Amino acid sequence: MTLAQSPGDTAPAREPAGDEVPWQRLHGRLIWVNAVRLVLSTLPTLLSMLLLGGDRRMADLWPAVGATTAGVLVSVADVVRWMRTRYRITEDLVEIRTGRVLRVYRQIPRDRIRAVDSKARLRHRLAGLRVVFVSAGRSRPSVRLDAVTKDMAIALQRELMPAQSEEDAARETVIARIHWTWVFHNVINVWGMLVGALLLWSADSLLQLVGLDLIGTLDHAVDHLATSRAGRWALWAGVLFVFGFAALLSGFVAGNWGFRLVRTANDEGTTLLTRQGLLSTREVRRDDRRLRGMHLSEPLFWRWMGLTETAVISTGLATWSLSSEAASNILPRAPIREARRVAALVLPGPERPLEAPLRRHPRAALYRRLLWAALLTAALTGLLSWLAATDAVPGWAPAVPLWASPLTLLGAVIAFGSLGHTATGGYLVLRRGLSRRQTAALRCDAVLGLKVRQTLLQRALGLVSIGTPTAAGERFYHAPDLGTEQFLTFAREIVPEFLAEFLEPVPPSDPKSFAAKPLTAERKTSARLPGRDPGRR
Repeated sequence: MTLAQSPGDTAPAREPAGDEVPWQRLHGRLIWVNAVRLVLSTLPTLLSMLLLGGDRRMADLWPAVGATTAGVLVSVADVVRWMRTRYRITEDLVEIRTGRVLRVYRQIPRDRIRAVDSKARLRHRLAGLRVVFVSAGRSRPSVRLDAVTKDMAIALQRELMPAQSEEDAARETVIARIHWTWVFHNVINVWGMLVGALLLWSADSLLQLVGLDLIGTLDHAVDHLATSRAGRWALWAGVLFVFGFAALLSGFVAGNWGFRLVRTANDEGTTLLTRQGLLSTREVRRDDRRLRGMHLSEPLFWRWMGLTETAVISTGLATWSLSSEAASNILPRAPIREARRVAALVLPGPERPLEAPLRRHPRAALYRRLLWAALLTAALTGLLSWLAATDAVPGWAPAVPLWASPLTLLGAVIAFGSLGHTATGGYLVLRRGLSRRQTAALRCDAVLGLKVRQTLLQRALGLVSIGTPTAAGERFYHAPDLGTEQFLTFAREIVPEFLAEFLEPVPPSDPKSFAAKPLTAERKTSARLPGRDPGRR
């Protein structure tokens, strides 16, 4: 009986009938790991009471009590999870039963498994345990086994992903290693000040337990060193920068220690493998047979520094994650020349689509963006003027959009400069974006169809926006504001069989000529191409 219709679906647990495979527990060593964590979680409160005495008010001890309470609750919850969790591997399914209050059953058909990854935090490594993630390509793993022994984790990888699990050092090719100069690329950003403020507040709260006032001490030192308000603000900004830099630096070093991107080979194929981590190790495998292209992402601030984030476009890989870096990312933030070098080694064949020159979009695309920037400024100015007339906002507020209009116009120019597309060597390359410029190189045979959109304004300017659905990566890649002739040329290159619906012959004197059928206002047309879905199995 199938209790979950798709990977990751949940339902009240009922054991499938007629199955002789026994259910297994997570390893019992997890109990001792949680017992140690339970003891350690009581230390903040005990030390606070011993050092400060019993005459302190509860309000003074709340950070320690909160930390102890959280530690106790997490430890107890993990023990309950161990008692309530069973898993098994059958010939057809990977199954898990768990749940503290509501009993839950999950399953993944083995033929839909896309990744089997392992991770180990420091406490797991000390106990010889690993956390195994069995994923069917959803945004989060469908089955999480926390925790099994290291040998069991290796055995699960070999059993569930035989084409990706045999490690043969003699057949392993190193594509990229960590360069410690990348530290500055990854830790210096606009969020550093906020991270520094949070770290300073946390450190001050902990030191308050032993009677130390960190913020007060720093404030006294700033007052002594600075002679003006501007100087005080500058010194405090420096303090927050140092705290933020230290926090981001430690996080980057711990997460990327020993980073290596390698390609492993065995008799059944090749695999892209990432190994990284100091206190918490992580290993991610990506089957080359599911690789469909590469994706570069350049946020505005990093773009000016020549940096980018690099990811593969592949079926069965998560493109985002709340708990860790997405499985599709194959490099830390790095210089774009390094990203292009790695992309050339990762993609099969001699083609380097990410280095191909892109076709510029027509100047009408710039006019459209300038018009929208002007309309946005006018709309905000009108709204704030109305609010100022009702005394809801200060009288100077309507002038703010006008003062900011040069920035909005500059943004329109930057967005236009980011537009580009081409087709080369069996790949289509699309680039767009203002705050985050994104460049995608996607194999033409991975395109499932074409979506065409033309608004009234685009029709007046002779522009067309297209979208290409695919079974890999972000599932949909856009190319906004192509010229009509550009669209026809580009569509012929990537999906020539799709054009028949949109083209009609022009005068009989030239029967071989074709013109695009006009699109109605705000008309959206899409089609799927049968037989062009290499990503699904």
